[in-house]
Amino acid sequence: MKSLRSSFFLWVTLSLTPLVTQVQAAEILSLDNYLTQVRGKNTGIHGSQAISDGGLLRSEEGQLLLAPTAFISAQFTQDSRLNPPVFIPYDSTTLTTLSFGISKMTSFGLQGRLRYDMSTFGYVNPVISPTLAAFAGAIPLNVANASPVLELSQSLWGNGFGRSTRAQQELLEANALSQSYAAKFQVKTQVLQAERAYWRLALARQSIAVQSEALDRAQKIYDWTVKQAKLHLRENSDVLQAEALKQSRVLDLAVSKNEEKSAARAFNSSRNVESEDVPEKLAELQPTSIEGLSLPTKAELRDDVRSAKEASRAAMANATVNQEKSSPTLELYASLALNGQRGTTIFANLSDAISNSFTFNRPTETIGVRFVAPLDLGVVSRSKDGWAKEQAGADLTYQRRLFEQEQNWKDLAANYSNAKIHLDLSVQLESIQKSKLSNERERLLHGRATTYQVLLFEQDYLLSQLTRIRSQGTVLNLLAEMKLFGDSL
Repeated sequence: MKSLRSSFFLWVTLSLTPLVTQVQAAEILSLDNYLTQVRGKNTGIHGSQAISDGGLLRSEEGQLLLAPTAFISAQFTQDSRLNPPVFIPYDSTTLTTLSFGISKMTSFGLQGRLRYDMSTFGYVNPVISPTLAAFAGAIPLNVANASPVLELSQSLWGNGFGRSTRAQQELLEANALSQSYAAKFQVKTQVLQAERAYWRLALARQSIAVQSEALDRAQKIYDWTVKQAKLHLRENSDVLQAEALKQSRVLDLAVSKNEEKSAARAFNSSRNVESEDVPEKLAELQPTSIEGLSLPTKAELRDDVRSAKEASRAAMANATVNQEKSSPTLELYASLALNGQRGTTIFANLSDAISNSFTFNRPTETIGVRFVAPLDLGVVSRSKDGWAKEQAGADLTYQRRLFEQEQNWKDLAANYSNAKIHLDLSVQLESIQKSKLSNERERLLHGRATTYQVLLFEQDYLLSQLTRIRSQGTVLNLLAEMKLFGDSL
């Protein structure tokens, strides 16, 4: 007998070894590893991340408004027209110009421009008469000019002391950051959708397991009832009730399997896979593991609210720029040029002109003021009032978004706490319903309960299991949504 028992245990062990090995070999895909796949393969996330990074890089574009700029221009002109009064016949004139330098705008509205101008002018094939030959040496037929020039201008009214320039800088920065934060929020939203897809599939599989167990129990009740009916210990109505329960469980299982396929497609879609087959095992969902989850750290501003804040700042800066455009322009300007010239009857010696250009022998000094004002003062006034209202509106819009963010967080936190309480209650209810069903089945076996009562208890137990699964899903989805309020993706 002992030998037979040992042989039986050995057979069971050998039979179960391949199954255990297969279970151990099955790959368990954790949530973190799945989200890593999603971030690596989801093209939508890649696109949003690229837009976010691009906006962040463009946020420094406004600095170019104050950055030094270099310029250079060159020109050659040959003109065959006669420009009276002309004392010397000629075929044409030539003019060659070259100008290069740097310019710089300051944040307080002062614009500086330092350049160097060079030019040569000459007559082509001039005809000097004998009468003028004696004076040919005094007639400069070819002239070279070289001039370093410094120009300064200061805005005093429109763009007074750089208001518009600073607003343009802020406008460029705020627009870029608004786009960057909006795209970053899209990344988080897509990761959130992927996390929900993970839990949806995990819960769908758990529902299938529960429905399969319920179907197995219903089948056993049906088989037992049929056997009892054949012995005339049960009525045909009991058989029909048991059969109806079994068919109901078959239908419920089919619905759960359809949901599992739909969840699998969403699961694969997030990682850019077109299939409804998910070969990996997912993490086992247990109420005890959910209880250990902690709330994510809340950042000061959610990314979409940060985007709204930057959009508000951009709207206010844009209003300032346009208000300055309709303001009168009052500009003080001055320039100083040091001129070097060289004139000859044969050709212009540009090198001599350049060497003489850094002396104060022939300076040109200019100082002046420019004033431009629109005459339709009514339109100007209404326009400024309109931009002021848009500034106020942009700020109020942001304040509302900020208020809604705080309310959303409080609602999520409260719902999360309530969901965990509901989960605890559903776990307790499931345990009670399981004990109740087990007790009633024992009573049925001893003829002290009706089949109908067992079927009711069976239904109660299944509903408690599904309620517990839904409660788990509610907790996990709320926790995932709260991650949108954090800094990490």
